[in-house]
Amino acid sequence: MDELTGEVLLDVTATHDMHRLMEDADLTGGASITPAQVQQFLQQKGSYLAGYRDPVWGNKTAATLIVERSRAYSISPLYMLARIQIESGLIQSGNSNNLAKATGCGCPDSGGCNVSYSGFGNQVECGAAKIRNYLRDLDAGRPTVSGWKVGLTKQTLDPCTVTPATKATAALYTYTPWVGAYAVQCGYDSVGGSSLVAEVFKRYRSEYAWGTCTVGGAILTRYNQLGGAGGFLGSCVTSELTTPDGIGRYNHFQNGSIYWTQATGAWEVWGQIRLKWEQLGWERSVLGYPITGELTAPDGRGRFNHFQNGSIYWTPELGAWEIHGEIRAKWEQLGWEKSQLGYPKTGELVTPDGAGRYNHFENGSIYWTQATGAHEVRGIIQAKWAERGWETSYLGYPTTDEQGTPDGVGRYNHFQRGSIYFTPATGAHEVIGDINAKWMALGREAGLLGYPLTDETKTPDGVGRFNHFQNGSIYWTQATGAREVHGPIRAKWESLGWETGALGYPVTDEYAVTGGRESEFQKGFLTLNTTTNTVTVRMK
Repeated sequence: MDELTGEVLLDVTATHDMHRLMEDADLTGGASITPAQVQQFLQQKGSYLAGYRDPVWGNKTAATLIVERSRAYSISPLYMLARIQIESGLIQSGNSNNLAKATGCGCPDSGGCNVSYSGFGNQVECGAAKIRNYLRDLDAGRPTVSGWKVGLTKQTLDPCTVTPATKATAALYTYTPWVGAYAVQCGYDSVGGSSLVAEVFKRYRSEYAWGTCTVGGAILTRYNQLGGAGGFLGSCVTSELTTPDGIGRYNHFQNGSIYWTQATGAWEVWGQIRLKWEQLGWERSVLGYPITGELTAPDGRGRFNHFQNGSIYWTPELGAWEIHGEIRAKWEQLGWEKSQLGYPKTGELVTPDGAGRYNHFENGSIYWTQATGAHEVRGIIQAKWAERGWETSYLGYPTTDEQGTPDGVGRYNHFQRGSIYFTPATGAHEVIGDINAKWMALGREAGLLGYPLTDETKTPDGVGRFNHFQNGSIYWTQATGAREVHGPIRAKWESLGWETGALGYPVTDEYAVTGGRESEFQKGFLTLNTTTNTVTVRMK
C-alpha cells in the first residue's frame, strides 16, 4: 500500500483475490482485543480519536466504543478500525473532519447522510449492526438485502463481475458494492472500495501486537477431542471468557463455540443450531446451557443439541427450531422425530388468545395450556380442527392425544368442549356441546348411531342444531334439548320435512311401546309397528 496516497499497489492487486476479500473468521474474530490495545494503536497512529470521548454515549472513549459496539455484534474491532479509516480517514488523521460519518453508515453514494446516524458512537453502532445483519442472512442461507451470497455471481458498481467465496466477502460488498482497488483485475483503474477495507484490515492486523487467544481446561479437552484447530470448529477467535450470568465459561471459534459449567461440562454448539441459540439469547434463554454436543438423529436426517431446559433440532429442509418444557416432554413421550409428528418446523409460539403455547411439526402440532396439558393433534383431525378455527373454535384446546377407537376403525381427539372423530369411510367431523353429550350417553361410535357423518350444523329454520351419523341423527334446540332419531322413524320424519314439517323437533329419544317403537315430537308422534315395519303419524 502506498504510504502517501493509501492506494493499493499493483503488485498487491495482482496477487489478491477480489472474490475472497476476507475470511469469515477475520470479520467475526478479534474478541480478545481490548479497549486499551485499541487506545494504544490510535495513539501510535496520531489519531484524533485517541483523545475523543462521545458525550452522547456516556462520555466513553472512541477506543471503548469501537470495542464494545463491535463485540455487541460479534464483529472484529480490527474490521471496524479498517472501516473507519477507509470511510473517514479518522484512524490516521489528527483532525475531527468526518467524525459524524465515521463508518459511512447511512451515507449512500447518491446523497447526504441520514442524521439519525450522525455522531461517532452512532456511526460505530450502525456499522457493526449492519454487518451483523448481513451475516445473519448469510448464515441462514439467504442472500443479503442487496442480493449478495456466497457462490452467487453478481456485478459491482465498478463494474466487475464477482462471485464471493466467503460470507465476509459477500457482507463487505453489501456494505460497499465497489471492488475499488482490486478492480484492475477486471480492467478498471480504481481506488478505495471493499477491497481497500480488506487490505487495511490486513495491514492493521500485522503491524500491531494484538495478542492471541488461548484455550484451556475442560474446554481445551473437549476442543482436542473434536480435532482442535484442524477440526470443524477451526481456530479460536476468543480466549476463555466468563458468561454474563457468571456461571459458565466459553470460547468462540471460527465455526462455533464451546460452553462449560460445573454442572453441565463442556459442549460444542455450532452451525444453524448455534445461530438459533444465539437468536434465543444464548445461555440466558429459556434453554440454558448445552448438555450435549451436536448429535445426529437416529434417522440420520437431522441434527440436535440438548440443553438444560430443552433442545434445538435441525434438518436441511426445516431449519433449526427450539422445543422445550411440556411440549418437548410430550414429543419425547411420542418418540421424538421418529413419531408420527416428525421434526419441529416452528419454535414454541404463543396462541392468539394468550392462553396456550404450541409447536408445529412436519405432520401435526402439540398444543399446551395450564388447564389441559400438552397434547398432539395431527393429520386429518388436525385439518378439521384448523378448518373450525383451531383453539378459538367452540372445541377449544385438545385434552387428549390422537387415539384409536375401541373398535379399531376410527381415530379421535377430545377437546375442551367436544371431539373430532375420523374414519376412512366417514372423514373427520366434530361433535360438540349437548349433541356430543347425548352421543356419549348413547355409547359414542359403539352405540346405535355409529360415527358422525357431518359436523354440528344449523337447521334451516335457524332454531336448532344437528349432527347426522351413520345410523341416525341427533337434533337439538334450546326448548327440546338433544334427541336422537334413527331407523324407520327417522326416515318417516325426513319424508315429512324434518323439523320444518308438521311434527316439529323431537322431544324424546326413540322408546319402546306395545308392538313397536315410538318418538315424540313437538306436535305429534311417530310410531313404528315392528311387525309390519310401518310408521304411522299421530298428531297431538
